Amino acid sequence: MATSTGGNAFMGTGVVGVSGGLAQFRDPAPGGELRRFSRWIITSPSAGPLALGTAPVVRVLRDDRVATLEMDYNADSPWGQFWSVGADGRSDAGFRVTWWPDGASPAAMVSMGACGGCHGACGRAMVPGEEVARTLVTPSRRVQLQPLANQATYHVRVERLNALGEVTSLPTEMTFAGGDETRVTALRAAMTYFDDFNLPEGPADEKLWNNAHSTSTDPRYNLFFINSQFHAHTLNGTQTSGPHVGDKSQTAQRFRKPILLETGVRRRIVFDMDSPMSPRSVWYLDLNPIARDLTGHADFFDEDGVKGLPAGVVRMRSQGQIFSVHLIGDDGASHKVASVDMEAAGVQVIPNVRRAFDVRLGTDGVEVFIDGKRVINQSFGGATVRPGAYEFLWSSIGYNTTKDNNPYFLLHWDNFGFDGPVVDPRVVHNYVTQIAGDDYQKSNRWSSTFPTFTVRIPDDSRPVAANATAEAWLVCTYQQGDFSPFSLRAGDHVLVNGVSYPLPARVNNSTPGDPALLDWGGSPDTARIKLGDIVQDGVSPLRVGDNTVQFFADNIGISNVHLEIFYPPGSAPAYTPPAAIHHFPMHAELPQLGPPARLAFIGNVEISAASAAIEAPEVIHAISGTTRIEVIAGGDPWAGWAPDLMVTPARSAELWSSGGTAGIRSVELFMRPKGGGVGTSKRIAVLTTQRDGPAPLVRHAFEVDTRTFANGEYELFVLATAANGAKSHPLYDNSAARWDSTEWSGAYYPVNIRITN
Repeated sequence: MATSTGGNAFMGTGVVGVSGGLAQFRDPAPGGELRRFSRWIITSPSAGPLALGTAPVVRVLRDDRVATLEMDYNADSPWGQFWSVGADGRSDAGFRVTWWPDGASPAAMVSMGACGGCHGACGRAMVPGEEVARTLVTPSRRVQLQPLANQATYHVRVERLNALGEVTSLPTEMTFAGGDETRVTALRAAMTYFDDFNLPEGPADEKLWNNAHSTSTDPRYNLFFINSQFHAHTLNGTQTSGPHVGDKSQTAQRFRKPILLETGVRRRIVFDMDSPMSPRSVWYLDLNPIARDLTGHADFFDEDGVKGLPAGVVRMRSQGQIFSVHLIGDDGASHKVASVDMEAAGVQVIPNVRRAFDVRLGTDGVEVFIDGKRVINQSFGGATVRPGAYEFLWSSIGYNTTKDNNPYFLLHWDNFGFDGPVVDPRVVHNYVTQIAGDDYQKSNRWSSTFPTFTVRIPDDSRPVAANATAEAWLVCTYQQGDFSPFSLRAGDHVLVNGVSYPLPARVNNSTPGDPALLDWGGSPDTARIKLGDIVQDGVSPLRVGDNTVQFFADNIGISNVHLEIFYPPGSAPAYTPPAAIHHFPMHAELPQLGPPARLAFIGNVEISAASAAIEAPEVIHAISGTTRIEVIAGGDPWAGWAPDLMVTPARSAELWSSGGTAGIRSVELFMRPKGGGVGTSKRIAVLTTQRDGPAPLVRHAFEVDTRTFANGEYELFVLATAANGAKSHPLYDNSAARWDSTEWSGAYYPVNIRITN
């Protein structure tokens, strides 16, 4: 049985056989008898064999451990390459892609699961000679095959699928030489710092990266990890209920090595990245003149002149198909200096398909290349960037993402690096309170609340080299998390293992200093407190074991508490990274959201995503006789007046949250008396879509004979099931706000009908 909030649930009876056009169902109760219901409709396979169309046109683009496939794809003019899907389901709706190393059998396929591999389904990397083939189903025309062994022989087969999961084309079969490390090897040699994330599945290198989140971030969806495909992910979701205020979530990664910008020199910054396609999601790559774990510039809309802290920032921004460059002046005001529509420029964004960004940044201007194509070449004019050292901060921002029907979203990135001199050669050992969840606590005098945080350090923190001096720092985030004003008074302090240190004021680096930029406390600020120097065989302010950190403040919110120890080169002792101390959550542990599904038409009346969510339950649709009920699953049409044009890349929380689609194996239509309970739900029609493979998208019209039902008011709803067993979520506006993400898969939103025969 699947349940949902508010009593909306369906009885999960299942088909066990079809005989003479009648469906047979097993009563889900223990010992339930086998029953036959002649009024229930089973949509049989399409009549007559399909004439196979021409084979897809496929292009293979190789890179380190990955190959990008372009399938029937117009790279120079990709907009509008929608699937035109007829209501009979026989129209093309996507592709089935199968690939295998030389010597393996394509018959023994392993599905890449709900994510094209990003949901933990892909397991370990394939190696040459391994006898396994992998397959994915996708409505996208551009996908990446990963992980691949470099310079090894692989075979790939691409076939088109229709909305019934039937193969509709001759196959295209190609042989290619696996991954190609040439570009990444050259970058590694040219960059001063370069991280290719070629690590085992789990955490990134803690000596290079710091992860932090804001109070509005759902603590379940604050993740930064490397998957088994050797690239990194940032995951973010907005917390819409609970104790904290605000609607802009933030998950941010600070690179621990700064870059030096100098007059007359263009620094090179490289990264492979996709872009969030849910409208309320955005990423920033900021170059900050001060070290920050989170940005205070989370306005999201980035309107010209909007102010925040820190000041003096260079920002690169990506949302949907738009990539832009912004300068945040000394007064803290942001101004866009250049932008490009990547789709119009022939470098269309597709979720989970990374493109190579190559930025040439100076104090006087910027050039940006994407996949080798120059898309921005802009002088800064009079708004020059100050020379100096800058700290990198990746930020993903979600603006109440559940309004996108998107509880959480992924960003996929790889191969980050930059050139220039070494600014800080020290090695950082970082220790945290926890990885999973949230360590937020309030300190305030009025209630005598003085919270204690515990940071476990299993290592001796003293340097191992003579004459080397390490520095120990306490770092945390100030952010209220409620509507009370930030208040720090003289004498406010923190005890670290019983030793008192004054709490620093929030940092305002604007020029001239603008006190209005220090708001009531809703914007995050990073506090850094030096605890002391550490020498070989000396006394350390940090213990081996549990370190206690207790805050005594008038009224402040505190989170992201961690301890950083800076060591001169060659002096760092043994290091136990946080993931070896605390539970490290992975993407596979998160709730799968399943494919989207909804009613599209009842008769000739459109059931739009907006109208069903806003008008129901007041709107009742009167039907009689044999009525056409159209459903869609796996995606969304371009518009109600063009219901056959299914958008690609699909607009889907399944895609945004997992990086891919599992494909759809069945679509079911349910009905129950209005106001009826769980046991009154009846399945009145089912479409089996997994014919040759699961369907990438579904648009289907059921013909329902209402005369087999008594007149009266009913609730009608649709459920789809993915090939991996995940149940659909409702594709109606704001439906993600009606259920927690753990309950969304398998939930439904009914549309009211009245049978009037």
